[in-house]
Amino acid sequence: MRSSSSLLLLVVGPAAALALQACAIDNGLSGVKDRQGADSDSDPFNIDTSDSDTGTPPDTDPRNCDEETFPGQAITQAEECYDAGPPVGSFTPVLEWKKDSFSTVAGDANVMMMPAVGSLTDDDGDGDADADDVPDIVFITYGNSYPAGTLRVISGNGGAEILTIANQNLQGTGGVAIGDIDGDGWTDIVAPTTDYKLKMFDHTGALKWTSSSLSGHIYGTSDNPAISDMDGDGNPEIICGSAILDKRGQILGTGRSGMGGVSPNNVGTTSFAVDIDGDGQQEVVTGNALYNMDGSVKASNTQGDGYPAVGNFDGDAKGEIVVVAGGRIRLQDDDMTVLCTASIPGASSSYYGGPPTIADFDGDGEAEFAAASGSKYSVFEKDCSVKWQANTQDASSGNTGSSVFDFEGDGSAEAVYADETKLWAFNGADGTVKLQSTQHANGTWLEYPAIADVDADDHAEIVVANTGSKLGIYVFGDAGDSWMPGRKIWNQHAYSITNVDDNGGIPAVAAQNWLTYNNFRSGDLAPAGGYSGPDLFVSVKDVCTDECDRDKLYVWLQVANDGYEDVTDDFDVELYGVMDSGEERLLDTQTITDTVAAATSMDSIAIVIDPVPNTLASIYAKVDHGNNAASGVVGECLEDNNEDSYNENLCPR
Repeated sequence: MRSSSSLLLLVVGPAAALALQACAIDNGLSGVKDRQGADSDSDPFNIDTSDSDTGTPPDTDPRNCDEETFPGQAITQAEECYDAGPPVGSFTPVLEWKKDSFSTVAGDANVMMMPAVGSLTDDDGDGDADADDVPDIVFITYGNSYPAGTLRVISGNGGAEILTIANQNLQGTGGVAIGDIDGDGWTDIVAPTTDYKLKMFDHTGALKWTSSSLSGHIYGTSDNPAISDMDGDGNPEIICGSAILDKRGQILGTGRSGMGGVSPNNVGTTSFAVDIDGDGQQEVVTGNALYNMDGSVKASNTQGDGYPAVGNFDGDAKGEIVVVAGGRIRLQDDDMTVLCTASIPGASSSYYGGPPTIADFDGDGEAEFAAASGSKYSVFEKDCSVKWQANTQDASSGNTGSSVFDFEGDGSAEAVYADETKLWAFNGADGTVKLQSTQHANGTWLEYPAIADVDADDHAEIVVANTGSKLGIYVFGDAGDSWMPGRKIWNQHAYSITNVDDNGGIPAVAAQNWLTYNNFRSGDLAPAGGYSGPDLFVSVKDVCTDECDRDKLYVWLQVANDGYEDVTDDFDVELYGVMDSGEERLLDTQTITDTVAAATSMDSIAIVIDPVPNTLASIYAKVDHGNNAASGVVGECLEDNNEDSYNENLCPR
């Protein structure tokens, strides 16, 4: 089992391995402590050879078991402990397929929302819909029915139509959130209506509930719901604007300040819930307020509302909030104190900027944030200074979003953005244009491209919404099929990796994204490199029974590491006895304090069993608590080879 501490990309080459081996051999037994923690004596057996009556040495040494040493040496490394990972890919985007017409409600073909991705159908026939199935794409189309729209589900592998849900008064430009809300193991869909309500549909398209009116708490157009288990009880809540609903659609609370949108322009809400301060309870995040689950205010400020995102920019365990509103971007602490603010290039009172994206754009180990405006896409440092900006075209609204992914796996992310006429990809470090495809058109609102492995080919794709001269859903991939693996889910506008499980489940206690990935509206930016790790094992090298008549048994153990990473943590080597009855008894524990270099074995450890249990049937050794990976100190690539046994002629009685 791999632990996060062992997921390093260090690979010990032959020369380095031999050097480390020499160091380990030279140290010998200096890193072995006995059960009291003292260094072992030069005579590891501690045999009393004096006369028991006089205290003088006898004429002959009664010891029949000679001291032995099995010296440390270079050993062959286990192939299982090194995975080179996928090679660094290329960036040659092509349109893989499109779905621009529909067999039912054909007049609704415009898509002005972020397409959600997840599995709603059992493609492999195992009785469920999960990460083993081909993902589906969920979205709302509009046209003849505007301002209402039609909810659609299509296959991520080619766009076959799966569900069409019409005449439900859904917002034509509203967003959806998908996830297992009712706990039945299947992905559900939540969507807003034009009369200020929310509706939930199950994976078959059946309507499960309709909420009461949320008027005053959502805008009624372009609202984007989010799903989160705010109190950790295993029953998710639904957040939309400043309203919090339970899994049955009942209102739990409503806030009285921000809704996660830009007032008074009424272009939709993007609020969500996270445990921003680590107190075990999630808060609804809007532009100028944090709400508890009952709608009460936990923190607020006097700033205008806006589109929020959460990341970590000061190094503490609490999140900070990036807000876009009124042509400006600002960073707020978890208590809503404003830390910095700046104008967004190309923004104005009319083109005021879209929902922010957070990621380590330049690979420097620290997160930046980005926002689009009417004529620019800009990335900002944590002090709100502009890192770079690129020219774009979004004069129709100036408030679209964006997403981020490291497609090539080279450690440098790409920012993906769709304006009115082009699909763009920018180098995250400096804004260099890597893609400007004209196979896209949209009137633009709050939508942005989703990034997921939509066809289950182990490579990420870009899923783009279109209106006007282009319609429906376009899916872009790499011409050489070299892009990094993406998740098979991107479930809501406020996507942050840890908010949803791979199978569409909603975590009862979601990990705080900013402590691991530190991004928002972004995929995992881990580079393409694979895994290299340590692998401890222990061998019972020899057993001497020549002094069984003196009630002593001598055992030699040897610890080795055939992995690709040194073991630097202290760990135990334990010797157990198994009695005739089957009872297991701990006979001895040695603590290894020296580094065990990759591709080496250590000098052997000598242990004396004194006295020998009368019913001893066999012995076995464990290194790092044996094959129980959960109790070990060292995260290893192999956890099933940490024990060795011996059961031949053990001082028979």
